[in-house]
Amino acid sequence: MMYAPDASSDAVGHRLDFTKKLIGTIAPVRQREALQRWLEVAEKGRVTRKELTPAMFGRTLQFVVLVDVLDGGKDYRHVIEGREVIRWFGKAGDTPFSALYAPQHFAQLKSFYLTVLMTGRPNVRHFMVHSLRDEELAYSQLVLPAVNEEGVVTRLAVVFDFPDPFRRIPDGPLRMFSTWWQMQKGGASETILGDHNWR
Repeated sequence: MMYAPDASSDAVGHRLDFTKKLIGTIAPVRQREALQRWLEVAEKGRVTRKELTPAMFGRTLQFVVLVDVLDGGKDYRHVIEGREVIRWFGKAGDTPFSALYAPQHFAQLKSFYLTVLMTGRPNVRHFMVHSLRDEELAYSQLVLPAVNEEGVVTRLAVVFDFPDPFRRIPDGPLRMFSTWWQMQKGGASETILGDHNWR
């Protein structure tokens, strides 16, 4: 099923109002600034992939991943991974989320992303995951939607934030990933620069 958010003027107005209120609830500066820039584009019309540029994110770009929506939201895959996201989680590549993540984490992401697909408005969620050594990692995701020519949400820009009290990358693979990925990819500290792909 493809999700095309209501494009009526009332629905667009509600979307913009919701986003303005959401900005006031977000503490991390990088997420708040990215949401503000998304809103500035949305107030002029649709936000499409071409608006998701390095200029929209500025120095926050290294904390952003661009995600493809597959099969109407039944699955997803990374298109571009910012270098800080790779530093914290390891490089995922274009592996579908259904194979990349453990079933429980994949289900959490799907239900969260579905709120963005159906409404066409940004949303934020906090996560707590553990490594195989039982180390805790807290982070949040701000998800910014982009639509295609038909108004269907087909891309998501995900802006990560890692709170200061938890600014230590776990030594062991994270349980949020599938067993296969943990075995093949090793620890979460693998670093490969990826921001240049945005340009």
